[in-house]
Amino acid sequence: MVITLNSNKQVIPERIEQLLADWKMRLDLASQNMLALQGLTTYQRLAGEAGFPKTQLTGTTAIQVAAALDAMNQVFQYFDLLLATISRAAALYKQVPRFLGSDQKLQAVEELLIGQSIQLSVVQVPLAQRSLLSAAETTCTVTPDNLLAMMTLTFETARDTILAIDVAWSHLELTLSRVEAEIQPLRQQVNMLGGNNLIDLRVIQQEIAPLRDRVTTDPLGVKDEFEQQIQPLIERVKDSLNQVLQQHNQIQDGLAIAHTLLQNLTELNQQAHTAYAESLEKVRDHSGLQPPLSADHLDALCQWLSRLETRFAEGLVNPIQVGLENWTANVKAAIAIEQRAVSANCYPLETRRELRGRLAALKAKALARGRAEDPILADLSAQAKQILYTRPTDLTKAIELVTQYERHLNDR
Repeated sequence: MVITLNSNKQVIPERIEQLLADWKMRLDLASQNMLALQGLTTYQRLAGEAGFPKTQLTGTTAIQVAAALDAMNQVFQYFDLLLATISRAAALYKQVPRFLGSDQKLQAVEELLIGQSIQLSVVQVPLAQRSLLSAAETTCTVTPDNLLAMMTLTFETARDTILAIDVAWSHLELTLSRVEAEIQPLRQQVNMLGGNNLIDLRVIQQEIAPLRDRVTTDPLGVKDEFEQQIQPLIERVKDSLNQVLQQHNQIQDGLAIAHTLLQNLTELNQQAHTAYAESLEKVRDHSGLQPPLSADHLDALCQWLSRLETRFAEGLVNPIQVGLENWTANVKAAIAIEQRAVSANCYPLETRRELRGRLAALKAKALARGRAEDPILADLSAQAKQILYTRPTDLTKAIELVTQYERHLNDR
């Protein structure tokens, strides 16, 4: 609660009482929090209090702790000034008569509570900054509220430093031990997956021991170095291994798919060979046939895949991935060729079977119409059957005869 001093207005005792009550509450809270920070084991180790020998600090921590302890000393000094001022105001207020109030005394109390009543320091004014009538000294005074605000900022700065050291002392040893425990598994993964992060892991291992030696004397410096140097290296190693592992898994999946593709190609090649040989035997016209891929071609693809698997087992990743992509493209092209070969080589055989079935259906149709004894149809049927059931079959002639049979059958 802040009340602006105004000499023209009567000071109400109730306001003074409320101000004193508010200050008592704030001073109690401030005292509790100051003592709570001072009661931390970390604070006592840093300050050399409560039976603890003062920790010998170095580096960043020494600089920040010195500033934090100075800040806490300043907070305690400010607290004493503030407590003395509020206590003086309370004592003066007790002297004010209850029934015959004195405005002058009440104003003096109010001046202590909300005026520039606290003297912080006496500052020497340099001669170069004085005028003829300037004083050689100037006094710095503040209100209790302003001093409390200064105390709050100073306390928070010191508190943050002390707590940061408390956290560092509590967690750094565990963090460094955890990192050391991770190094060997990471090294094994690098060796297994073929990564190139062994140098980073050696650097991490070499840096951890010196950091551990400085945890007690410079925890903030160790924390900064760990976060700025060690942690990024660890993350880089892990990210690199994750990328290699993803590539590794992709290659494993690719090799599994490769074997499936190779099996498909082998089966198509067998079908193309069978159909090619059968068409050569059973059909006279071979112009539409397509020779299957040679055994040497398939054997070369098999050997290529085998070499890729061997190199992959040796730990190579990037070259294998490129080689596997090229191999897959070649096999897919070979599969497309064999699919066309199977279709081309099966076509004459399928046409031959279709013509036989078609002739049988037409003869049944002729019988149903009572024209089975038609001499023209009988002659055409005999010629077509002779050709269709003779090896090699002249498909062109067979198609012509079956077409004539159908045309004559349908001719009324």
